Amino acid sequence: MAPTLLPVTFTFISVLAICLMPLTGWIGLYRGKTNILRADGGDPTLFKRIRIHGNLMENAPLFALVLGASETAGLGSSWLWLAVATFLAGRVLHYMLYDKKTRGVAMSVTLLPGLVMGFWLLFQLQSQV
Repeated sequence: MAPTLLPVTFTFISVLAICLMPLTGWIGLYRGKTNILRADGGDPTLFKRIRIHGNLMENAPLFALVLGASETAGLGSSWLWLAVATFLAGRVLHYMLYDKKTRGVAMSVTLLPGLVMGFWLLFQLQSQV
């Protein structure tokens, strides 16, 4: 087998894919229990589950892209793993704080590593011009 070109990015994408299945099932099982087949039917628990899943799907693709770009551009693996750990911690915090006024903290933790890598990438590009 050929060596993996982007091991941190590919590991993140793999973990994300593995996590997505139970998260989707978490919604599907509740839909079956409540017999709500479309949207959230006004059910606050279903709405919460849909939004937790949706928020992950809204944020993870761009994070994966900036992670892959940063890895390709030469950001060190320790920094990349720190970014992945921070992003995932933000997602767990989002789940835990979803009904709290402090859930903005979870979003900040989620978005921070992508923001930092985005600036790092711009700096790298600017230094090549």
